[in-house]
Amino acid sequence: MNLDTAPTIRELVADAGATPGPPPSRRTRGRHERRDRMFEAAVELFVEKGFDETSMDDIAERAGLARTTVFNHFPRKVAFLEEWTLRRRQRAAESFRDSDRTRQPARVLLGSYFRALAAVNLETRVETSAIMPLGVRQTDILLDHPLSRDLAELLSEAETVLAPSATPTQVGRLLALGYFSAVTRWVAVEPEPFDLAAELAALLDTVLDGALAGEGPPS
Repeated sequence: MNLDTAPTIRELVADAGATPGPPPSRRTRGRHERRDRMFEAAVELFVEKGFDETSMDDIAERAGLARTTVFNHFPRKVAFLEEWTLRRRQRAAESFRDSDRTRQPARVLLGSYFRALAAVNLETRVETSAIMPLGVRQTDILLDHPLSRDLAELLSEAETVLAPSATPTQVGRLLALGYFSAVTRWVAVEPEPFDLAAELAALLDTVLDGALAGEGPPS
């Protein structure tokens, strides 16, 4: 996943709170509708058949569009997974629509984002169960991910002073890895999943407070 082209959390929040402009042209609406149809077809097929078993031809057929049209929007099959991640980040970013992120402590900002992400997962558990493991296998989650940058940017905007040994980037990556681990374990639990929101809150507390009680750094 290319971080240079993925929108930042600031951009997602700005889009969520932007004043609606003039209605899009008929051509633009058609392009967006076709993209939505391709995306929805791909997600349905990934859930039904699996990622490896789904071809671009299958997606085109399910969407009722030409194969070349699909490739024009999504040149690689993994691009559907990247779009899936983007749309979930967009939904979670809406939680900041009416808030001033620059005047809140880090725990509030990061906790709000984690709660919003947990809510998205809860609403779409079947879809998440099928696609989150694909994202872990098929994308660069362990190397870098837009979510880690989101968390780092929120931390940078917060009224919080980090320890000398910590940086927003480092903390963002650690929290993102913990998030993907928690969701992956959550989708694997049947029939009754554990409380994902509580798990993410505990992750946030552990990272921000430290795991050792009453012990300072070694002298």
